[in-house]
Amino acid sequence: MTIDILTDARASRPLKRLGAGRVEVEVTRAGSGVHVDGRSSFQLLGRVARNGPGSAWPIGQLLAFETVTKHDSGGIVDVDAERVLAVPDDVPDDIALMMPLLWPVLYASLTSLRVKAGDAVLVHHGDTLFGTVAIQFARTLTNTVMTVCQDRAGIRNALHAGACEAACYPDDWSMLLREHGGVDVVLDPESGRNLSRSLHCARRGARLGALDLDGRRERVSIVLPEIWHKQASVTALDWSPTREWQLASTAREPFLNLHRSGAFSRWRDRTATARHFLTQFPGFL
Repeated sequence: MTIDILTDARASRPLKRLGAGRVEVEVTRAGSGVHVDGRSSFQLLGRVARNGPGSAWPIGQLLAFETVTKHDSGGIVDVDAERVLAVPDDVPDDIALMMPLLWPVLYASLTSLRVKAGDAVLVHHGDTLFGTVAIQFARTLTNTVMTVCQDRAGIRNALHAGACEAACYPDDWSMLLREHGGVDVVLDPESGRNLSRSLHCARRGARLGALDLDGRRERVSIVLPEIWHKQASVTALDWSPTREWQLASTAREPFLNLHRSGAFSRWRDRTATARHFLTQFPGFL
């Protein structure tokens, strides 16, 4: 009689020694890349396999983390045990993937732009995942959130997410938003390409911010006299996972609160529209 013995290929390999403060994670879900701090980083989920000296994560704990190297599901990653986020059991994987990169850069951006109650906020590309989540977060800070989308289907998606006014890029959107009262804050994830036209609907003293999520960093011209006329300010927004990871930890609780309010379920219910947009504009998540 022959007995077949099955072995785990990973178990047959000698385990490498983990350094102090490191944790070994088995990747369970790999997300898309985000351009932050001048480079592409990748959002990942994984479960704790081993701890190095000084790391005490429970074995099997689901973690959200980022790396500069792309990894596939099933891969083994050795990461800094202090630069990971615990994922609660009630958070679905597709939502948890936003925790290590997309959410912190958004949280840092709206914090830097000093959004406060009573402000009117303009979020560009409100029909992307980033734009939809930005609308929902901005709504927790103020009541008036406007957006510009690629098409009518995108407008429906953005309004469903919580925008009070929306326009299409092919239309004269700056005039339309000016007629609806104008804006105090502008968030543009397209490397500032939309900031010049945004000045036309900006109120006096407006704060304009540009993110570079796709890494293009194209040359953008903004007429200085228009900024002076509006007494506006322009900020180049970014966030560094390496130098400012503490902000990701700080932003975790507001993220979970937003999830538990049911806000994220709105864009999950409209994944067909989101997928259509992603195929056209992959750089905006």
